[in-house]
Amino acid sequence: MSEALKRLRPEKSSYQRSSRPLGIFAPWRLQAYGYTIAALYAALLLGLYKSGFWIVDNRGVPVYSDFITPWLAGVQALHGDTAPLYDPTEFVELQKALIGPKDYFYPNWPYPPTFFFVLVPFAMLPYAYAFVVWDFVILASCVAVVYRIVRRLPAIALVLASPLTAWTLFAGQNALLWASLLGGSLLALERRPVLAGMLIGCLTYKPQFGILLPLALAAANLWRAFASAAVTAALLAGASIAVFGTTAWEAFPRELLAQNSEVLVSGGHAHTTPDWGYIQTVYGLIRTLHGGAAAAWLAQGVTAVGVAIIVWLVWRSVRRYRLKAAILSAAVLIATPYAFATDLAAIVIPAAFLASDQIRRGLLKGEQTVMIALFGASFAILATFGSTPLGPFIMITLSWLILRRDSSWWEPRLAVLKI
Repeated sequence: MSEALKRLRPEKSSYQRSSRPLGIFAPWRLQAYGYTIAALYAALLLGLYKSGFWIVDNRGVPVYSDFITPWLAGVQALHGDTAPLYDPTEFVELQKALIGPKDYFYPNWPYPPTFFFVLVPFAMLPYAYAFVVWDFVILASCVAVVYRIVRRLPAIALVLASPLTAWTLFAGQNALLWASLLGGSLLALERRPVLAGMLIGCLTYKPQFGILLPLALAAANLWRAFASAAVTAALLAGASIAVFGTTAWEAFPRELLAQNSEVLVSGGHAHTTPDWGYIQTVYGLIRTLHGGAAAAWLAQGVTAVGVAIIVWLVWRSVRRYRLKAAILSAAVLIATPYAFATDLAAIVIPAAFLASDQIRRGLLKGEQTVMIALFGASFAILATFGSTPLGPFIMITLSWLILRRDSSWWEPRLAVLKI
């Protein structure tokens, strides 16, 4: 057996269980509560739609949301005219032509041309239908991945009940898409590294959430997956050049930097007073607490280096694979300075891997209480329309829950320090 596969195999150490699960965690109750909350979300969205506050207004004109820009990008790609997407002035005009005058439009299209392959099929539909189909497809894919990880029916109900899932569906964002790719790649990595690498290669459309994946693969010597990811990314880039030309790729780096400036320098709202609370990262938290840019970057940098070291040590160890996958999928949301509340919907992936380990190994004391608190904190983000920067606390706390379940990644280093 190769060294890489040995590191993925769970160790056969004993595991101390805590007291029995709380009543709220009984499977039938999880499903009852989860589907009830999901039904309330559905009723709320339906009410907003009928009132003209979601998808389209009472005139049938699209309500401005995160789905506007990808649908327009798909339309432009469908007609072979992607250049205006990477010109802020023309991009704003495209949005204005769709919904009419407005105080502010997103000026930048920060996605690589490879993303057009995903968007073109939805652009073939009228806007309202495309929005509904988009939400259904990304939700269904994420639910399928989470179910495959946990292998328990309550997992489906909990994905649907997540406040962050509801927020993402309301906005028409793509977090559940990249969460599906991330979860699917980690699910396949143990037995099908080439497939896992292909899924990781597809994740390059969202580069800020992939910076730790090569590190983990290198730490575990999973070079087949590493090579598969690189080849897939290169093939997608080449295909996009063949279909859409080179102009978009020439403009993409400029627009990516412009979007980063829009979010990390101007707080995401260059036209008004910055609102740092929408940035659900350590960087956004420091800026919310009136810290300067230098302090925010320092805190984010220290945090990113810290989680990178943890990922390296964990993936080099003989720790259980489920916990390796859990900490990596949580760490990607901690390391990046650029994440909104909708992006936090991807928390279902580390939570699913954690739940899978809990089902097989039992619960530690205090875990259930902390998980209920994290669910409540997610509701606080939803209740404040994504403007309360609780994301760093949620993700760091979840990572702590994952790390405390097995100290095998740290004990050898601790022994060396004692010597």
